[in-house]
Amino acid sequence: MLKLDINLLFTVINILILYFIVQRFLFKPVQKILAARQAEIDRQYADAQNAQTTAQEMKERYETSAKKIDDEKDAILTDAREKAGQEYEKILDEARAQADQIVEEARKDADAERQKRRQQAQEEITDLVVAATAKLVASKQSAEADRELYNQFIAKTGEKA
Repeated sequence: MLKLDINLLFTVINILILYFIVQRFLFKPVQKILAARQAEIDRQYADAQNAQTTAQEMKERYETSAKKIDDEKDAILTDAREKAGQEYEKILDEARAQADQIVEEARKDADAERQKRRQQAQEEITDLVVAATAKLVASKQSAEADRELYNQFIAKTGEKA
């Protein structure tokens, strides 16, 4: 059986003293170091989470900006195409107007030329009629001679017209 003597009591007291000393000088500093390391790890983990959240927000902002830029680019291109189409139509209309004006001027010139030739032809016919009448009055010949003069007049008029 177990004997209780003073050695046992000193051994228990020594163990308790050793336990308190080890507790105070070994376990507490080691627990502080472990707690400090755990706190550092937790801080680093929180920083990493914050960095990841910030990176995600920046990525979303970048994507939003890229989409906005693409939309603006599309709007600018559409606007430029519309303006180019309008400018094309304007230039085309101006060219058509100039072409119509040139054609109209050419028609007027042709009409004026035609009118001038008619006037000249009428003057020549008048001159021929006057000449024929003068010959007829001067010669006062027979009906046969009148017919001959008339036929000459028609022949000359037909050649010139």
